[in-house]
Amino acid sequence: MKPEKITAGGTFKCNEKEGIIGVVIKYKDINCILTAFHILKAGKCGLEDKVDINGFEGCIIEILIDYDLAVIEISAPDNILEFSSIGKPEIGQAYALKGKSKNYCNIMTLGKTYHYVSFSFAEIPLPGDSGSPIIQNGKVVGILASVFYTNANAIVISLETF
Repeated sequence: MKPEKITAGGTFKCNEKEGIIGVVIKYKDINCILTAFHILKAGKCGLEDKVDINGFEGCIIEILIDYDLAVIEISAPDNILEFSSIGKPEIGQAYALKGKSKNYCNIMTLGKTYHYVSFSFAEIPLPGDSGSPIIQNGKVVGILASVFYTNANAIVISLETF
């Protein structure tokens, strides 16, 4: 059986806590995924902990506290990885991706560290959706970090530094 591609929007597990892959990238010439760190922290995972990504081993190699991001090195061949295209966001329509499910949103503000997006009240992301890639024009423009349930707005981590 052919292994499933590892791609943005896919899932991983650390200490039985499931998380969402924000992007698949080369980081410092190493195959890595990025995700929201607070999801890993909720699973009691930290630096150097092992992660299961579609049956391949990963290891948390860096935590960027200021960005709420974790960098996870993945030991998988390049042909299994679907590297993400990172784009510059624009004000306008985008979507959060979890698996094959798209949750449409609107990017309202842009920043070097964070962007603000709005979702429909009927489709507010749920706890555990943090780490989802925000996709616009076919490129990942950020990673979902936090949702405000009172107004259906959310904070998205900028990928400008990557």
